[in-house]
Amino acid sequence: MRTIIIPTVNEAANVGRLIPLIFRYIGEDNTSVLVVDDNSTDGTIDVVERLSEQYDVHLLERGHKLGISSAVQQGAVRANKGHVAVMDADFSHHPKYLPLLFEKLDEGYDVVIGSRYILGGGVKGWPAYRVVMSKGATAIAKALFRMPVKDPMSGFVAVRSSDILIESIKNPGSKFVLEVIIGNCSLRYAEIPINFENRRRGESKMSIQLMLFYLAMVGRAFLSGLLNWKSA
Repeated sequence: MRTIIIPTVNEAANVGRLIPLIFRYIGEDNTSVLVVDDNSTDGTIDVVERLSEQYDVHLLERGHKLGISSAVQQGAVRANKGHVAVMDADFSHHPKYLPLLFEKLDEGYDVVIGSRYILGGGVKGWPAYRVVMSKGATAIAKALFRMPVKDPMSGFVAVRSSDILIESIKNPGSKFVLEVIIGNCSLRYAEIPINFENRRRGESKMSIQLMLFYLAMVGRAFLSGLLNWKSA
């Protein structure tokens, strides 16, 4: 069984087109979509409920904006047993890459990341400041931790088991993939190249607050590792 988790906040303009495409690319057999919604006010919930009449689509409503990482974690708790993928609702992560993500899991990898920074990957439509923030955050992570992948800041990922997400996520913000990597050095990782496209419709969720969450998270993780090393 495969579950695709999609966190949403006001994504009515996108999710109604995205979900049918997901099933078109990977088929409807043994596949479900779980939308985790943080108090959308634009009709996102209505769109998802209509789609659930046609596809294996489920909705987890949360009354407040609690963040992507917690949405992923709660979605993982609700997910079917089996492989789990996480993707954005705004077409930044195109569903055409899902078959290859799951194929790599079937080859024996534990975590497969859609990477912008390996050969064949890239970013389209980003303003310069987004490129600088992304590459700067990636450089910080690589400087502080041993990174088995080129794009630890990606949010497009598939994992062998939902338990990997449930047990790894401990911080607010959106960099849950980095938390998985930091907390699970022994897992087998793979990357596939993706072209990340700037969102087509709606408003970007990127903010200075998310960047501060990220800096706090890596700081805590680094200090925790340093303290554990000194006490060993």
